[in-house]
Amino acid sequence: MPIESTILLVDDHAAVRSGYRRFIEMDPDLRVIYEAGNAEQALAWLSQHPVDVAVMDISMPGQSGLELVKRVKLKWPDLPVVILSMHDSPVVASKALESGAIGYVTKSSEPEELVKAIRHALTGRRHVSSDVQLDSSLLSPREVDIVRLLVEGHTIDQAALSLGISAKTVSNNLSTIRQKVGVQTDFELAFWAWSQGLGKAPPGFSAGSSGSDTTRSTKPSDR
Repeated sequence: MPIESTILLVDDHAAVRSGYRRFIEMDPDLRVIYEAGNAEQALAWLSQHPVDVAVMDISMPGQSGLELVKRVKLKWPDLPVVILSMHDSPVVASKALESGAIGYVTKSSEPEELVKAIRHALTGRRHVSSDVQLDSSLLSPREVDIVRLLVEGHTIDQAALSLGISAKTVSNNLSTIRQKVGVQTDFELAFWAWSQGLGKAPPGFSAGSSGSDTTRSTKPSDR
């Protein structure tokens, strides 16, 4: 890690930027080198200056933070991006990570959480706020077993065989699980399971697509 790491801070509210800048720069090794109020300002500045980490608000007028992350990663694939968000939903967090962010920090978390996320980003480690989670007690023991097996890479048929139930029962339970925890895609389910300690982080946070999971040979992280 360099003696002083430089940060690009992107948020459409000057007061918010000022507050985060103050907390970030309380660490003598971190410096906010530029503040941008929107996506175009951020892109224009990045095209002329190197930076170690970009911190971006997820909700901005015009182009959203998620769209900005995609554009930034397309042009500067090695630049780590940390997303700031008012949402503590694992669904929103997973979409941010799918877009290319390496960190996701809620605005309701302590300021130290952002500093930790920045430090993790500098060393290539992912970071998600501790308050981004749902209660795994929403699920029955059987549903927890199904989630564990599927996120470990078992197919629906294999999970059914392991649990001594039919593949149709597993598929029906999977639909119920998604409704209970508020997710739609395989990636979101895998991310939710990871946030609850029910499985490993989705590899690279780069699951392919969304959609229905009624196909019996499908693995949740492979779509």
